[in-house]
Amino acid sequence: MLGRHLLSRSTLLCSTTKKYTVFEKRFISTTFKYDELEIIRAEPSKMFEKPADIDTVKFGHVFSDHMMEVDWHIEKGWEKPVISPLHNFSLHPASNVLHYAIELFEGMKAYRGVDNKIRIFRPEQNMERMRRTAARSSLPDFDAKELINIISKLVKIDKEWVPYSSTGSLYLRPTLIGTDVSSFYKLFTNIE
Repeated sequence: MLGRHLLSRSTLLCSTTKKYTVFEKRFISTTFKYDELEIIRAEPSKMFEKPADIDTVKFGHVFSDHMMEVDWHIEKGWEKPVISPLHNFSLHPASNVLHYAIELFEGMKAYRGVDNKIRIFRPEQNMERMRRTAARSSLPDFDAKELINIISKLVKIDKEWVPYSSTGSLYLRPTLIGTDVSSFYKLFTNIE
């Protein structure tokens, strides 16, 4: 399996269909939109070499050329989503994800069918589970369909990373991490 981390810098999540208390309303914002997606493609000279033999790839050790990020801030809500070349991002040493584990992730797979068509396995169920986890963690909500559309676009851009194999797949890992800087636990205001 090819390892792939889909970093959603402040991406995703929050609740399903429940009534919100006044306290919870501060976490509700409009969602990011596929129509606002910015795409920055990796330069061909900076693209990674694809593995020749999928069966020799260790899980989580090979990454594709692009990632998706979208930031959320308590005062602005969700910003515009961006697909860009895979890169490191900076965190302050006091970011609450590092001290209080304010984060969550989901695991998904993109694979080729016998007809060579690329499919993502059960994305709706993955996104609803992610939203439920976010709601339980008081993290911001998002529209599951919008995120699925963005992830589908990311997979289309990196389609050559989806193995031509019946034994392998491209592993997708949408994540949501708290990036507030604080040496004590508090409710977050920034998410990556």
